[in-house]
Amino acid sequence: MKILAFLFTILIAHNLEAQKSIFIRVYDLEGHKIARGHVLSATDTSLQLKEKTTSILVRNIGSIRTKHSAGNNMLVGSIIGTTTFAVLGAINGDTDTPAEGAAYWAPVGTLLGAVFGALTIPFKNSKHSLINGDPEKWKAFRSKIP
Repeated sequence: MKILAFLFTILIAHNLEAQKSIFIRVYDLEGHKIARGHVLSATDTSLQLKEKTTSILVRNIGSIRTKHSAGNNMLVGSIIGTTTFAVLGAINGDTDTPAEGAAYWAPVGTLLGAVFGALTIPFKNSKHSLINGDPEKWKAFRSKIP
C-alpha cells in the first residue's frame, strides 16, 4: 500500500511541476490542431512557441487550450507505474530470475499507473479560449498568460 501512495505522490508532483510552464495547443478557425508547445512570446499580431520556433498569426488562430490533453496524465502515470513495478518485481525475489519478476509486475504497474493518472485529470484545470482571429479576444487571452 505504501508503494501505491508513493506512486500517487509522484503523479501529483509531476502534474504540479507541469503547471509551472505554459503549454498550449493551438487550433485553426476550422478546429484542427495546428501547433502545440510552450509559449515563447505573444505579440499583438502573433504567437511564438518554443518548440520549432513556430510563429502563428492571430488571424489564423481559432481557439487555444492550455496544458496537455488528459491522455498525457494517463501516459505519464503508466510510464511511472511500469517502471516502479518492474523494478520492484525484479528485486522481489519470488521468481527464478529478476527479469521474470520485472516482466510479471510491469503490466500491473502499467494498469495501476494509468488509473492513478486518470484520477489526476480533474485537477488538471485546463482552459479553453475562443479567439476566432479577433484581436480583442487575443488581447484578453494575452493578459491571462505570464
